[in-house]
Amino acid sequence: MTRFLFIAILFVVISGCGIPMGNRIDAKNLQVYYLENVPKSKAIRFAKFWKENGFVADKKQVIQLDKNAEAYIIKLIEREEFQKERLSIDEQSKLQELEYRLEEEVFEGNATILITDNTFRPIERK
Repeated sequence: MTRFLFIAILFVVISGCGIPMGNRIDAKNLQVYYLENVPKSKAIRFAKFWKENGFVADKKQVIQLDKNAEAYIIKLIEREEFQKERLSIDEQSKLQELEYRLEEEVFEGNATILITDNTFRPIERK
């Protein structure tokens, strides 16, 4: 019940801020929002990739897909307790490897992973 209440409040806060969430695909602990410039077929393909490759954990994940002229943008929400820490070189390398796999296996074009807060705003690290 507490988790549901938190998600409901989060949704109200996000929608109240005027941030578009997009359409949604649900798969157990995974919610993939995709904005209007992302085809539903790509969002479904992404959700399947994410699930089949073991990226879905016990805790609910919310991801948003967007697209600009250069690339598909995968917005991953980072837990608040880690937002002030810098990404290690190993973590950066793994993200680049994941971007490459997503480009090849899901989007068939450029992809960029963007680490965000719970409102899908990029986290600025100092």
